[in-house]
Amino acid sequence: MAYVQWSSRFELGVPFIDADHKVLVGLLNRMHDASRASGDLTDLGGILSALVDYTRYHFAREERAQESAGYPDIDEHREQHARLSIEARRLFEAYRRDPGGIDIGDLLDFLSDWLMDHILLHDMAIKPYLLANLEAVTAAEGVDFATLMNDGNNLELVAWGNISVLAIEDSRPFAHVLKAILQVIGIKEIAVAENTEEGLRLAQDQHYDLILADWRMEGGGDGLDFVHQARAKGVTVPVVMLTGYVDESLEAAREGLAISEWLQKPVTSAELMACIARNVAA
Repeated sequence: MAYVQWSSRFELGVPFIDADHKVLVGLLNRMHDASRASGDLTDLGGILSALVDYTRYHFAREERAQESAGYPDIDEHREQHARLSIEARRLFEAYRRDPGGIDIGDLLDFLSDWLMDHILLHDMAIKPYLLANLEAVTAAEGVDFATLMNDGNNLELVAWGNISVLAIEDSRPFAHVLKAILQVIGIKEIAVAENTEEGLRLAQDQHYDLILADWRMEGGGDGLDFVHQARAKGVTVPVVMLTGYVDESLEAAREGLAISEWLQKPVTSAELMACIARNVAA
């Protein structure tokens, strides 16, 4: 059973807000799933990072809609968003520094309590101002995730919609979240493999602009095994390794051009976007 069960009582009837809330609930459930599964704590951190980034995106869309609709309490709503954004970022940075130093149960309770309060109390107050207000909804839908997360990396000219990505990740909760973030960035063609064997088959069957591969995977094989086999079979696509641990083998692989670079988990959306831009021709 889901940690947070979506209910019709959460629905405002404003399509973009309801869609965002479903994504946030989904991320919270993926985070709960990851916390219960045996595996890498960095996967859980990656989901937390996605939750923080998507919350920032959701808040920006809500505020754009409120501006357009002339919502009278927008300043108070902005302050609530700012406080929550700061606290969410603080929690993520604390987790990034010391994954074992935060009680995951307490973190999940805090996030679920916040989300329910946000949806059922604060967002229901803006419902009358946005229902059937096409202008406000259109304004909100104009907020672009990739632009918002750019963070000074000069990625405005990247044609995200033209990029194809193959992700090889054995953690299902993190794989779902990684795909969701790639989609909201604007990447339309995404394939996900759960193991090196499936990844190798997909890489040979179709050309991708970039391959993201988890280094340490359960059930035989790892990211470096995949890369060596793929290179032996003529796959020349840039490969970026996602890892919670960095050692000499990754540096040797990079220097030998088997991989382009690695990203250390947990990875933020901005870091992922900058990495894709570095490794894929515009």
